[in-house]
Amino acid sequence: MNISQAHEISIISFLEKEGFRPCRVYGDNYWYRSPLREEKIASFKVNRDINRWYDYGMSEGGDIVELAKRLRGLPTVSATLEYLEGESGCVVRSATPHATSSKAQPSHEQPTFTLHPLKNKSLLSYLCSRQIDESIGCTYCQEIHQKQKGKWYFSVAFGNHSGGYELRNPYFKGCMGSKDLTIIAYSPGEIQEGCLVFEGFMDFLSFLTLVKRQDYLFRMESPCDYLILNSVCNQKKVYQYLERYRHIHCFLDNDAAGKEATESLHKLFEYRVTDESFRYADYKDINDYLMNKKTEQQDVAQKQ
Repeated sequence: MNISQAHEISIISFLEKEGFRPCRVYGDNYWYRSPLREEKIASFKVNRDINRWYDYGMSEGGDIVELAKRLRGLPTVSATLEYLEGESGCVVRSATPHATSSKAQPSHEQPTFTLHPLKNKSLLSYLCSRQIDESIGCTYCQEIHQKQKGKWYFSVAFGNHSGGYELRNPYFKGCMGSKDLTIIAYSPGEIQEGCLVFEGFMDFLSFLTLVKRQDYLFRMESPCDYLILNSVCNQKKVYQYLERYRHIHCFLDNDAAGKEATESLHKLFEYRVTDESFRYADYKDINDYLMNKKTEQQDVAQKQ
């Protein structure tokens, strides 16, 4: 068996044969408790359409070869291919059952969207206009190509815990699929003592950009995990995730909704919650700080 042949094996079928069943299914996204580590909340996603997996707790993903190699502790790719070849009962992707329908989908039917690594120049230029570091944007985001009324549209895509995506481009702000939280571990397989809470993924990317630029206002004393609300409406969902942390740092917007969300968390977790919005007190949010602080610094430099 070669790698191309291995890629025809359904990851979902492979996991089922290994004894792992999905906790929930949203369209083509199958969510599991990670087969690579212990966890209580399913954060391991397999996309049936592209036959790829991603472990949000480890911030890592890949193809079936990488998954089988890790899961079985095999030393080489060759050994992994040999193992996969010896497996019986794993079906090829075209034979994978669709969890939400008993009817087979027509083979000629084209997907309404496709996901790709973030490389589109217009989308990278958009992130640059928001002052987001390009390498950070490419690490945490993808680009999505959506087909609507016969036309294709391109957006920056940021995945959430339910298999949905927050979408952004210069002309559009929206969501595809279920709107939900995004949880990102600082260190794969570990839970830190602290967690940083952001309202949107642009604020999360802005924070990482500021840290990379060594902005002293955004220097944290110790490593923390990250939780992105993707909407203040999702704040009721955070409790089961935040209860494990000793320190909860809220980097929410400097508006009524942001303050209300921070106060709600403070009432629930009391002394564990710190309102970090003082770091960007004169700005609407972290991205506003990032964009306008740099402009202010450039103005000062030009005057000197």
